[in-house]
Amino acid sequence: MGRQNAPGNERSELSSDHGDMRMPRALDVAALAPPALDPSDLASSAVPANEPGTPPAAAIQSTFAKPSSSHEVGELMAAISDQSNDLQTEFAKISNWSVQLDLLMTRTATMQQILPKFIENSQDQAAQIEELSAACSRQDREIAGLQTELGHYRPLAMRYEEDLHRTRAALDQAQTSLACLEAEHVKVQGEANGLLQKLSNTDSRVQRLSEERQVVEQKLLEQSATMQRLSREVAILRSDLVAASGENQRLQRDIAALADKMSSEREAANEAASQAQARIVAALQTIKEMEAQAAAAAERERRLADDLSQRDRRVYDLEIKLSALQSKADFLTGVNQQLRDDLRHHIDHVGTLEHSNRQLIDAMSRKRDAAEAASPDAHEAPRKRRAVGEKD
Repeated sequence: MGRQNAPGNERSELSSDHGDMRMPRALDVAALAPPALDPSDLASSAVPANEPGTPPAAAIQSTFAKPSSSHEVGELMAAISDQSNDLQTEFAKISNWSVQLDLLMTRTATMQQILPKFIENSQDQAAQIEELSAACSRQDREIAGLQTELGHYRPLAMRYEEDLHRTRAALDQAQTSLACLEAEHVKVQGEANGLLQKLSNTDSRVQRLSEERQVVEQKLLEQSATMQRLSREVAILRSDLVAASGENQRLQRDIAALADKMSSEREAANEAASQAQARIVAALQTIKEMEAQAAAAAERERRLADDLSQRDRRVYDLEIKLSALQSKADFLTGVNQQLRDDLRHHIDHVGTLEHSNRQLIDAMSRKRDAAEAASPDAHEAPRKRRAVGEKD
């Protein structure tokens, strides 16, 4: 605010001093020029021009100390002509400076008219910047809330992922145990097939023995001597048959128990696999939703960051323009002050030249009066001038 008030104070000072410091136009400066000299007065005067650095009084004293001559009159005329040319040049410069000062004052007034609008626009832009900052802070709070929600859902996702890994490990273990049980079932089935083969062989053997028994019974009468041996063999075969039938029943019971156990374990494994698959599907759906929410939050954050960067660039450009305008106003103020100082200096110089010219004219008039009073034709000169005036 200090820098904004400084140009306003300078504008007020310029506007207050505008009427006092405004210099006259070219016509007013021309009106300040000394009156034209009479050629007869210039011819009769013999005062030389004031040299640079020589006081006017010293020049007058040196003029009275020298006798008058035509050569000195010519030098005096040349000096007066040079001074007149210098005065005309100075007056032309002063008029040019006056025109430039008017142009500068016009531009300064234009800048004074434009600068309040620019300051008002800057204030509006500052208000917009404050609104944008409030919106950015609000969006930052929303982003913080979304990040908090994301931090709340992230442990759930990690826990679901751990449950998924554990379920997959249990499923793999169940599948491994199921494969082992299937291998054992195949092995037991092979053993049962072997036992059934042995049982069939035993049945065939029993049938063959029964046939042999029939043959033996038929030949019993003929082979009474071998009856005891055959009865022992029959007892042995019967004991083998009983043992084989008991073994067969035991194997059948084991096979039925293994089949029931495998069916129950398979049902439990299928149920656990279905539950794990359902939990996996739910966890994957939750993870997808959380990833979609995180992607949307990241997109909103990126858009907000882009908008904020663009607004920061606009604010920076506006600040640069404002500083440039303030620098230009300061520069124009300095140039205006310098032109005023130069104009005052030249006006003082013109006043000095006018004072010197008046002193020179007074000296010339006094010398002319003295010369007329000292000459023998002093009384006839006015008569001749009056006669010449009447003829004209």
